[in-house]
Amino acid sequence: MSDAVGSDSIRSRLNLSANVENPSASADRPASGSVTLVGADLAAEHALGENFGLPPERLGVDRIVLADKVARQLDVTTGDAVIVSIGAARLDYTVDAVVTASTPNFILEGWVIVDRQALARKLYGDADRTNALLIDAPQTSDLRAELAAAASRLPCSTTIFLWSDTSWSSLMLGPTIWGIVLVAASTFTFLIICIGLSSLVYSAMLSRVADIAVLKTSGAPPGSLRRMYVMEVVAQYLVGYVVGAILAGALMAGVNAVGFTSTDQAFTFAVGSTTLVLVPTWWVFLGPLGIGFVVTVAVLWFPIRSLCAQPVLDLLEIR
Repeated sequence: MSDAVGSDSIRSRLNLSANVENPSASADRPASGSVTLVGADLAAEHALGENFGLPPERLGVDRIVLADKVARQLDVTTGDAVIVSIGAARLDYTVDAVVTASTPNFILEGWVIVDRQALARKLYGDADRTNALLIDAPQTSDLRAELAAAASRLPCSTTIFLWSDTSWSSLMLGPTIWGIVLVAASTFTFLIICIGLSSLVYSAMLSRVADIAVLKTSGAPPGSLRRMYVMEVVAQYLVGYVVGAILAGALMAGVNAVGFTSTDQAFTFAVGSTTLVLVPTWWVFLGPLGIGFVVTVAVLWFPIRSLCAQPVLDLLEIR
């Protein structure tokens, strides 16, 4: 599968819904609580281990790591015995550590972690059993089909997690939503800039009413003056926009060259990581271009039309 999708790494997990029971629970505490049981190979999951302050080594066969919230709910601490119920199976564990995520997330608060191979052997008699694969690979348009084809050849039913496709990441604003938000924010900012620059252009045009008066004295019709000034404004706008588009393209190329990843973000520990790739699409550039053009012309058309229609003596008075 790694060769098929060109991934940097693929990590196997067993993600199961379970109940953790404290056999020594007091009357004022709940005897059990629902958790997400995560069978992970900490030796291969350095980011996960670092987030919880765990060493990069395999957990013992009967050892379990509890998130701080789960431990407080059940009133257990390091060294206490707990029982994990998964369907009809009841597994005995000893709390190896109670941890708090350095990069917190509400999903991680309900996690308990055990060794994946030991859990798979206890539940299924097969140490290689897994039901979740975390793929560290660039997000490309062909990746989904390649992953589906590779997963179909696996001997068991397996869910492949791309962080951008999970409900959890959508809660944390996945890349598609981020794209919409960024385009909306940049377009709004662009509109404000267009309106501000249009006001500056209008102010500059007022300082040239003498030129308009001279041209009208020379016989230039109002329509010709309007077209001349509008084309001048449009030319300035297009030059400025092309320069901005070149700078934006250079910025995207720089981000892609650096190769930022999600390794330092919370979703790495839930559903894997990915390389950030900014892909310019035509509507990202042409959308603001069209909106800014309409706003610029709409703001300046009536002032230009009004000035060009003024008699020469009125223009001289305005000056």
